[in-house]
Amino acid sequence: MSIGFNPAKLAELRAALLKRRELEQTTPIIETPATKETKEQSADVGTVRTDSTILDKHNKPITLNSKQMEFVSLASSGQSCVLIGAAGTGKTTCQKAVVQSLINNGFLGSLDPLGHKHLTSRSPGIAIVAYTRRAVANIRKNVSTDMQSNCITIHKLLEYQPVYEEYTDPETYETKTKMSFQATRNAHNPLPPTIRTLIFEESSMIGLDLYKEVIDACPHNPQLIFLGDIQQLPPVFGPAILGFKLLELPVVELTEVYRQALESPIISLAHRILSGNPIPKEEFPKWKFQAQLTLHPWKKKISADDALNTAGMFFVSAEKAGAYDPEQDIILIPFNKSFGTDELNKIIANHLARKNGAETFEIIAGFNKYYLSPGDKVLYDKEDATIISIIPNPAYTGAKPQNHSTTLDYWGHNPNFKNDILSDDYNVDAFLAQTAATSGEDRVRQASHTIKLMMNDSEVEVTIDKAADLNSLLLGYCLTIHKAQGSEFRRVYLVTHQSHNTMLSRELLYTAVTRAREELYIICEDDHFVKGIKSQRVKGNTLAEKAEHFKGKLRGDEVIC
Repeated sequence: MSIGFNPAKLAELRAALLKRRELEQTTPIIETPATKETKEQSADVGTVRTDSTILDKHNKPITLNSKQMEFVSLASSGQSCVLIGAAGTGKTTCQKAVVQSLINNGFLGSLDPLGHKHLTSRSPGIAIVAYTRRAVANIRKNVSTDMQSNCITIHKLLEYQPVYEEYTDPETYETKTKMSFQATRNAHNPLPPTIRTLIFEESSMIGLDLYKEVIDACPHNPQLIFLGDIQQLPPVFGPAILGFKLLELPVVELTEVYRQALESPIISLAHRILSGNPIPKEEFPKWKFQAQLTLHPWKKKISADDALNTAGMFFVSAEKAGAYDPEQDIILIPFNKSFGTDELNKIIANHLARKNGAETFEIIAGFNKYYLSPGDKVLYDKEDATIISIIPNPAYTGAKPQNHSTTLDYWGHNPNFKNDILSDDYNVDAFLAQTAATSGEDRVRQASHTIKLMMNDSEVEVTIDKAADLNSLLLGYCLTIHKAQGSEFRRVYLVTHQSHNTMLSRELLYTAVTRAREELYIICEDDHFVKGIKSQRVKGNTLAEKAEHFKGKLRGDEVIC
């Protein structure tokens, strides 16, 4: 979207820029050819010049290549645009150069947060947003100190909060209360108009619905910049905004991989995967880099159940030895079921609960039973969270769960089980009173316990006590590769087994590998880096064809995934 200037303001900005450059005795600034759209935009905002070098996090100069300079020139003009590129092509450097250029050009001005809880005053009028807290943490490491408060999750930008609403049941006419997690910044309570530019990092992970909420809260039409990587898996949650913007806005694609990036074994492996050149088992030893990268094949073919038990013992031992930190590291597996995240999460959570002496609770939600402990790392509503407390739900009057205990495990077994029906948690008089006062429908909807969560991205506390909410809660020590998109972890353990063969693809392996920041440890079958690399999921020879994989088809107002 264009943001125009009046002639007086434009003249003032040009004069200030010229004076500063004269005072600083700057050298001539390199300009690069821009797209037709950029030239048309420049007719409104004037010719924008950009520096060809930028300092890295060690304050060493980096010279931008021609494609990076093209994008900096494009974005510095105030034009909304898209930047794509694989790992190691310098998207972060390019983004930093754009921010620096927009600040230097006087385009951003000063931010007035107008009561926003997370933005600070007198910082530049820009917000760099991402879907996950981990992605934002990584962005903050690559910006100046005065810009760190401008890096924020989308949920924080929109000031998401739990909202409790009363409604009338159409069948019973009873007044009931429901909780939902909603944006409090919207068309009626918009974001500060001094946010002149919004940069969307990892835009392949941003769904249309969430993006629309941001736009609804921005009636002042800020400049929009989208960064993404189309070599990753297409999202599974529905259409992503990146696919649409690739077809709507000027696009610059970075293709040159920096030599410094390729010095990382992880980035080198990622680009070997993208090359389509398979890696047979015989090459695995060449990819061994101590404390950085390991490709470890299964010793022999074993069943999914045996593989699950073996992996469970491996990670319990690794945690005890300090080689695996559940708080910082992540385990990635293609599936949820069978040899998948569901059971491996239980193994790890059970180990940690027993180690920490935490009480485990049996929680009944509808027809399902869950086993959780305070301190568990979980995913709720696609966001990282930590369980703060678990207490009995007085509105629940269904079957009595087992008593919470430090010896109850995550499969419902308790060697010290006692049939204590008259426990303190469930007083008989209170039980009978609730049974008489509560409708049958409520008894089905209520969970046996109330769980308080701390949402890590939005930093708000959420309380859940409905069966449907419990059914949306997942343990978060082990994730599918799809769920890990948009996040980065210190150490990644990627585990694949022959039972995952149907899921293997070049994009799946590339996405998993590029989640690791410092170390990547892979346990796989002998042929998985042959089968996976040969199978390409995102088809297409042109950018437009590939973009279709990152968007759904629109039929009227309906989005079809």
